[in-house]
Amino acid sequence: MDINLEIKKRKDSGLFRKRRLVTSPQGAQIDIKGKSFLNFSSNDYLGLANNNKLKLHMVESIKKYGVGSGSSQLMTGHMRPHQLLEKRLSIFFKKEASLIFSSGYHANLAIASTLINKNTVIIQDKLNHASLIDSALLSEGKLVRYRHKDFFHLQKILEKYKKQDLIVMTDGVFSMDGDRAPLREISKICHKYNALLIVDDAHGVGVLGKRGAGLMEELNLEGEIDLLIGTFGKSIGASGAFIAGNENLIEAFIQKARTYIYTTAMLPALANTIAHAIDLIENSNNLRTHICDLVEHYKKLSKKLELYLSNSNNHIQPIIIGGANETVRVSEALYEKNILVSAIRPPTVPKDTSRLRISITASHTKKDITLLLNTIKNIQSGDC
Repeated sequence: MDINLEIKKRKDSGLFRKRRLVTSPQGAQIDIKGKSFLNFSSNDYLGLANNNKLKLHMVESIKKYGVGSGSSQLMTGHMRPHQLLEKRLSIFFKKEASLIFSSGYHANLAIASTLINKNTVIIQDKLNHASLIDSALLSEGKLVRYRHKDFFHLQKILEKYKKQDLIVMTDGVFSMDGDRAPLREISKICHKYNALLIVDDAHGVGVLGKRGAGLMEELNLEGEIDLLIGTFGKSIGASGAFIAGNENLIEAFIQKARTYIYTTAMLPALANTIAHAIDLIENSNNLRTHICDLVEHYKKLSKKLELYLSNSNNHIQPIIIGGANETVRVSEALYEKNILVSAIRPPTVPKDTSRLRISITASHTKKDITLLLNTIKNIQSGDC
């Protein structure tokens, strides 16, 4: 492979990715190259990444437990904060047991080595997150994908493969579109065909549900989801991930999940801090209400300005532009106005659906939303 040629192709097609160095804590305002930017690219939905209470908990936890876990969880790395966090997660999500991982990618890849064999058919939504797709591709099973949110198509696939071991996997809130999976219908179909239902609700946890327990809580489906996957790097404001399900399922992951067995355990101080973050989330209905108000303001103003408006009613609001180069142009124009909005391009999204992905967080204000949308309108109108 000619690496230089591959990089040139990416640049020419508008698919070249680059990092921006942030020199401040996360928040609605962040610093880049000595300038302050209005940040609509973060997944820190509840604004907890720089929360003062959590920072104090982290410092005190480091004093007590040190900065590292020393080994994998199956050696000496399973420490009291890990145990307490897993118990807290089980209670919060109303599951028998939970298990923590170093990242959401690790948690999803664990499915491949734990639950899938040659007789397994893994059926996934067409727009699932890359880590769910990779988990299936790296397994011994057969991957089949159904049309986005089309549970009738899902049922046809289940009927076709009903004599095999069946696993259905879906995002709860889809990360690039902001829409929600029809979990009530999917769970009924999975029950009919005795299919294991796995839901990755990374973008729903913290924001949806009365206590912030995600889409399954909002729909009262706690008992219908076999395995819940979530992350600590979004609404919870930290890093890492978890799975939650019945005791036998979780024990299977402890015994077989390569991404759990062969990696150093999460920092114990971080685990302790995350447990406190869950306490905050459970009592942060005011933040969830604020996000809902901001989303309503966003949609009303977008309609008034005749901007692209998706069917998302959530905190993730895409503006689909189409071409990768044009999407990058608009994103860069916003950057010149000190507004940070990510340009999402293939392979993250399908070809010709490149978009601006706008993350609305509890740290934003209606004034922030108004400034963003008016600036986008001016850019697309050629006024700036």
